[in-house]
Amino acid sequence: MTSTADEIQIFEIVLSVALALIFARLFGYLFDRAKQPPVIGEIFAGLLLGWFGFGFLAGKTLSLFSFTLQVPQLSFTSEAFTFLAELGILFLMFLSGLEINFSELNKVKKPSVFVAIGGVIAPLLLGMLASHAFGFSWNIGLVIGLILVATSVGVPVRVLMDLKKLNTEVGLTILGAAVIDDVIGIILFVSVLGVATPLDVAFLGLKILIFFILFLFIGLKIIDKIFNLGEKIQLPKALLSISLAIFLLYSFFAYQSGIAGITGAFVAGVVIGHAMKSRKVIDDIKTISYGLFIPLFFVWVGANVDPTVFTTLNVIGFAVVIILISILGKVLGCGIGGKLAGMTNKKALQAGIGMIPRLEMALIIVGAAISQGILIGELADQVLATTVLLTLVTTLITPFLLRATFK
Repeated sequence: MTSTADEIQIFEIVLSVALALIFARLFGYLFDRAKQPPVIGEIFAGLLLGWFGFGFLAGKTLSLFSFTLQVPQLSFTSEAFTFLAELGILFLMFLSGLEINFSELNKVKKPSVFVAIGGVIAPLLLGMLASHAFGFSWNIGLVIGLILVATSVGVPVRVLMDLKKLNTEVGLTILGAAVIDDVIGIILFVSVLGVATPLDVAFLGLKILIFFILFLFIGLKIIDKIFNLGEKIQLPKALLSISLAIFLLYSFFAYQSGIAGITGAFVAGVVIGHAMKSRKVIDDIKTISYGLFIPLFFVWVGANVDPTVFTTLNVIGFAVVIILISILGKVLGCGIGGKLAGMTNKKALQAGIGMIPRLEMALIIVGAAISQGILIGELADQVLATTVLLTLVTTLITPFLLRATFK
């Protein structure tokens, strides 16, 4: 029996997922035994799979007795694998919303706002100044500063959940600040890169406001009624199916409203977690999330790193400076914001560290700047290489720093 091209592609994806899960769990376990964050092990697994990815064996036939195996060319950054990985970050944010106490989150409104604003202003200004010092125009500096603004909340959320610190003042402040940071970052993104007129920006703000009114506040009022109706469906795991449908719909409508899908996933978690019967589905959602999708996301993060882009001292030097100020900007900006909001020195520092990671939004911004011709030629290559290294370093160091401050 011969296999079609589509069948071969499907089973190559299946094999990629299987290997990603095996390596993620193996290295997560090894790092955990070494008293290091398991998430770093999962990212390291992605680094290995992404760099080597069985490419040195691709196309070769391995034989053992009468059994032969044609080794495929596997990709851990393919469109299909990326789709599964993006579901992973959505599930991670959905879980974080499920596990927080909404009334407690409401208590940290002030520090969340102050931390978010500080975490936008400081990296933006430092990025502009550093870029100008390297000879770039102020316009290019503004784009680079914008790359440094958006926080990727997936890594600190995972660490806080592992440490059982998500529902603390610091954990909730990081979550709240990340949501605000996301909204500010998107508005700056569409304004600075010229992808929208002032009227479009105002309309975007209105859509964001409508999203939160409809999907958060109204959702909190009707979720129990939805769950009560769901219980009348005499089918296995009906409430789980309803919860997953709500989560995916919230992510979709958040994206349609101009907000990141992860914000919609987080809001869905808050709403469902508020339901009286939410405990009936949380364990099942954790099983799906941690058993499949979340490890794939962190493997994908590691697999996306290409070390060959760093070939000149100029690129390396610029990257080192940008990475240092990206870390300093978040720690100082968010830390000062936290202090102004009344947080202790230690908690303000923890909030600043939790806001360090950059990932998807940074890559989206640099990609948009290149596609619109704002960054071209060698400059585009240099900024892209720097952004890739920035996402890797900030993603890797945050778990170590955050865990150290909670000891």
